[in-house]
Amino acid sequence: MSDTEKVIFKAKLELETITPEEIQKWAIEALEKDSSNELALDICFLPTSEQVQTYFKQISNKITHTNLARNEIYQLLKKHMIKNTEGTISEEKIYSSFQKILGLAKYIEDEELYDITNSYVDEFYFSNEGYSELNPNEVLLKFINELTRLSLKSYRT
Repeated sequence: MSDTEKVIFKAKLELETITPEEIQKWAIEALEKDSSNELALDICFLPTSEQVQTYFKQISNKITHTNLARNEIYQLLKKHMIKNTEGTISEEKIYSSFQKILGLAKYIEDEELYDITNSYVDEFYFSNEGYSELNPNEVLLKFINELTRLSLKSYRT
């Protein structure tokens, strides 16, 4: 589970849904429950937020090739997009989210996720410019549904 936790923390840091300080807090709490938790031990020996960031940036993408890790990432991406599309949608925020997802797709070497996200970036742009039959909310909903499909596909394989 430690490798999957690493990947999830890395993805959360990339999506800015967690801070290095929150990860350090998690590590302390995890060690209180299980003093042999290797990931928590590694993190506890990192004294600064920058070192925590660097630790997760250097994680090999090999560990993301497990179905559990991919499924977790898809679920995280889906939650991230849902959160960013609630209420008033900022075009800048949506494009930023798409860029973060593209970066994660490259990291985990998931061409399908990358291609799908890239196509929805274009579709979102066309929708915002009035060149699409869909409105931006409909495009985002379709993208979230694609993330759900990828998650289910990953879970089955």
